[in-house]
Amino acid sequence: MNSEKKRNHFLCEALCDLKDLQDIMMDFHSKYFGQLLVKIVGSDTIPFFLITNSGAHLRLMDTVKNFETEFFRIEDVDKDRYRGTVSLLRAFDYEGNDTNFLADVVRLEKTSTEKSIELSGISAIQLLKPDMLKGKFIIEPKW
Repeated sequence: MNSEKKRNHFLCEALCDLKDLQDIMMDFHSKYFGQLLVKIVGSDTIPFFLITNSGAHLRLMDTVKNFETEFFRIEDVDKDRYRGTVSLLRAFDYEGNDTNFLADVVRLEKTSTEKSIELSGISAIQLLKPDMLKGKFIIEPKW
């Protein structure tokens, strides 16, 4: 297996694992505690961004809601074709404006927009905290 196919294989496997974890969070139902896992985690989504072979973050555009994002949720992986389907997560800063600067993101919002991506152009995946979808943040007093 050449190095590109090996990288694509590992990336597909990582995205499949991520999808499986999301499915467990969504589908796990305890007889006594209901959907406690989703309540503990606070979300059914594990957000991430993708790093391209050139070292940049992959950015995709939602042409309906007119925003660009580099934050995603995995929806499906096609290992045979090295493709992944992601839904776009819209990122907001403290003032409620769109942002893609990770240091400014205080909340990620799920959208219904899905995009299919070619995984051969991706070199890495970086997971983010699921609580970024809760939008809870604390501003410490200055004094």
